[in-house]
Amino acid sequence: MIEIFKKYDKRLWILMSGMAISAMGFGAIVPFLSIYFHSTKGISMSAVGTFFLVASVARAFSQTIGGELSDHIGRKKILLWSQFSRAVIMVSTGYAVFLDMNYWVIAGIIFLNYLLASSFFPVTSAMIVDLLPEEDRAEGFAIMRTAINFGWAMGPAIGGFLSVFGFEYLFYFTALSSLVSGLLILFNIEETNVFIKKSSKKLSYLFTNIKFSKYLIIFLISTIFLYLTWGQFVSTLSVFMNDNIKLTHKNIGYIYTYNGLLVILFQIYISRKVKKYNMFMIIIIGSLFFFLGYSLLGFAESFLGIMIFVTIFTFGEMLAGPTGNTIISNMSPKGQYGRYQGLYSLFTTTGWSLGPFIGGICIDLIPNVKILWLFLSSFSLIASIGFYLLYRNRIEIENAKP
Repeated sequence: MIEIFKKYDKRLWILMSGMAISAMGFGAIVPFLSIYFHSTKGISMSAVGTFFLVASVARAFSQTIGGELSDHIGRKKILLWSQFSRAVIMVSTGYAVFLDMNYWVIAGIIFLNYLLASSFFPVTSAMIVDLLPEEDRAEGFAIMRTAINFGWAMGPAIGGFLSVFGFEYLFYFTALSSLVSGLLILFNIEETNVFIKKSSKKLSYLFTNIKFSKYLIIFLISTIFLYLTWGQFVSTLSVFMNDNIKLTHKNIGYIYTYNGLLVILFQIYISRKVKKYNMFMIIIIGSLFFFLGYSLLGFAESFLGIMIFVTIFTFGEMLAGPTGNTIISNMSPKGQYGRYQGLYSLFTTTGWSLGPFIGGICIDLIPNVKILWLFLSSFSLIASIGFYLLYRNRIEIENAKP
């Protein structure tokens, strides 16, 4: 770790610190949001899934525009807007929860968060590409995932503790973490995008300047399928643990903390070990770990059973997560890193948010949990087939790099 720390620009470590703090706040609230809507407010899981679906449109829009804007006006401005606006929105949400306002008011405020403040992660990814040469990007994205999961390891445990006193405290904590993250970036990070002056002053409409090769399209579609399974991790899994396994909120928090700790302990080590292999092969293996882990969840009957199967698909996360960002960065022309990371975030967000929508409907319609999780895991199996098609054409893809 000392060797890695000395190797990279200090801005990377400050950025990762800000990301870890932000993820801590995000992790404190997200696993319990579905439980709050479903168990406290009495909203059906189908309706909860629909909310996440609609919110995904706002989130995808925010991430896409944020990535595009960061190529033109700089990464730092977009990061600051994301964090400070989220802080204000989360305080407002917490106050609405305290007043016990109806579902639509609270959901509407949270929707604003997705619409206005979701550009943090794709712009952070673009900043990593700015700071690191191509051969170090896989490790850079591994560091990013480690930072995120450090927050995830702490956040759910904090959220489980705070939820005992009232759900509003989860939102206040998220607001505080966003504010601290924003201040850290404001005072310690200089702009990293050296192509700002060379970028066209006119923004492109949607993705008109992106060359959609058949390989890029296959990669993006496969990514959606992978994230349809991955997206079950928060909403569907938390409700399943609460309603079917009868775990307490604290124990649910511990499950998410365990997931984060695994990534903290092993992500960088695994990424260093596999970086000599083809990235498409790595993401195939990661997808298969997702399929295996999620398909077995239907057999879980206790806290220990959940822990075992979470272990399996967490190793899928550690293989597939940094690899996906690395692949899209290698497909990006210089000066368009934000645009392509925004495009990638559009597809990951679509899958991540469609997943809970599909999962919510399936929970209501499929009483057999073994069939439920086999179906929800099958999307990652389809993704592995798409990634295999890319692996078969890896030489042509390599030669077509921008």
